[in-house]
Amino acid sequence: MNELFLKLKIINALAGIVLKGKNVGDFMLGKPVRIFEKVLAEYTGAKYALGVASGTDALILSLKAFNIGPEDEVIVPAVSFFSTAGAIAWINAKPVFVDIELSSFNINPNLIEKAITLKTKGIIVTHLNGIMADMEKISELAKKHNLFLIEDAAQAVGSKYKNRHPGYYSDIACLSFNPSKILNGFGDSGAIITNNKTIADKISLLRMYGTTFENLSAKHPTIGVASRLSPFHAAIMNVKMENLDGIIRRRRENYFLYSRLLEGIGDLIIPLVPQNYFINGYRYVVLTKKRNELHKFLRENRVDSRIQYGVPLPHFEAFCYLDYKKGDFPVAERIAEESLVLPTGSNIAEEDIHRVFALIKTFYEK
Repeated sequence: MNELFLKLKIINALAGIVLKGKNVGDFMLGKPVRIFEKVLAEYTGAKYALGVASGTDALILSLKAFNIGPEDEVIVPAVSFFSTAGAIAWINAKPVFVDIELSSFNINPNLIEKAITLKTKGIIVTHLNGIMADMEKISELAKKHNLFLIEDAAQAVGSKYKNRHPGYYSDIACLSFNPSKILNGFGDSGAIITNNKTIADKISLLRMYGTTFENLSAKHPTIGVASRLSPFHAAIMNVKMENLDGIIRRRRENYFLYSRLLEGIGDLIIPLVPQNYFINGYRYVVLTKKRNELHKFLRENRVDSRIQYGVPLPHFEAFCYLDYKKGDFPVAERIAEESLVLPTGSNIAEEDIHRVFALIKTFYEK
């Protein structure tokens, strides 16, 4: 879709809300939100989709739906965005970190069982960089120990594991639509998808102060917060959903072009995409012992390379009370020292990828 045409469609959609909105209900979970939730559920194959204010809120409300609180433990990967573990700590539960796989940057299923205690109530997995975790194995573990399973799928809209979208193997999948994501609004927004009606009903109440719009300030069966998807954000994403597959297709082309060009260059370790996985091309990350030098060289040549996850979550100051030490998460610590994100996206031309490749080749030849 032409960029100017896309912006005009979005402006028209936003203007429609302003011009047609007549009462409070039009601006609190109004028609654009209902449309988006229906389209998102159909796209992901989920029975229910509920729009919320952010991806972080999606995680917090999901945990609250399982009555998680003080003294409870929830297992999380040692590498993820802060909110994955921060949401657990925010409701006074304890995040228990597990190291990751070098091949996928996702939680290592073989290490999860050792982290389970009598206080463990659930597992949150993150699909980092658009590559889904090994959901079949993790789902079996969760069922074996009677634990809930939440997917932090903020980076994985459109990705699949064994032809299944996030939400199929878990109780809940949490999505983010902030401006950095493939499907994005013009600010923070998120969604929760699930196949469990009881969970969907509970989250529907939690996001609306613990009640329904019709019973607001009259009947509150539980305690909730104000965390609703704005109809303006929903309208934007309704427009963008029309071209989501096209955006993912373009990002995948850039992703696999990098892999073809960079294979065998220097000491680079390039991403490995296992069979039966479909990635959305969200982020292309390489590993190199010369990460800092390569990053500096690329930036000097006007390439927007970036260092993501330069500190494993357990080593954040906010989690110092958990007393984790250097060496507790060797793979996460290696990734913190060696990973480098190369520019990708649907708006990057093929010649830009070739230029980045040429610079990297020059760097190693020197």
